[in-house]
Amino acid sequence: MTHDNTAIVERRRLLAQVHLGGKRLFGDDRETYEEYLHTHTGERSCAALTVPQLRAVALELRRAGALDGPARGGQRAADRPTPAQWAKLGALARAMGWEGLESPALQGFVKRTAKVSHSRFLTRAQASRVITGLETWLGQKNSGAGASRPLGPFGSAQDGPGRPGSQPAADAPG
Repeated sequence: MTHDNTAIVERRRLLAQVHLGGKRLFGDDRETYEEYLHTHTGERSCAALTVPQLRAVALELRRAGALDGPARGGQRAADRPTPAQWAKLGALARAMGWEGLESPALQGFVKRTAKVSHSRFLTRAQASRVITGLETWLGQKNSGAGASRPLGPFGSAQDGPGRPGSQPAADAPG
């Protein structure tokens, strides 16, 4: 392969990585993707980027977790959710009646459960907590548990004021 062909192949590979990372990080939000490129390179389109700029953007996307694959000679980030965890999160979201991984309802659950602004920022441990929480919630939803009692301020079913099953004192007016 000549030097020109090698450069073309590398450019295409980097373009594919940047597009994939952009899609994973920003979904279909083209405006935010272009703003990201502009912030990092001064250009709004990958077509205008040089190979060194493409390399730099691909590295930033990898650091952000949008390119889960290892860097050349590197190792997969140990703290990123596994493909099986992503698949499980998507399946649980759909089982809840949500649209999937990009669902606003799932993102809200992730914010409350894992204290991160978006599921794309989850660590492997946080993804496990979110999965466990969704499995518990789905199990309760499907079994009808708590259907006859309202949820208290901390998400648990309560019989009255105080703890679940608490009874008013015998000498309390009632």
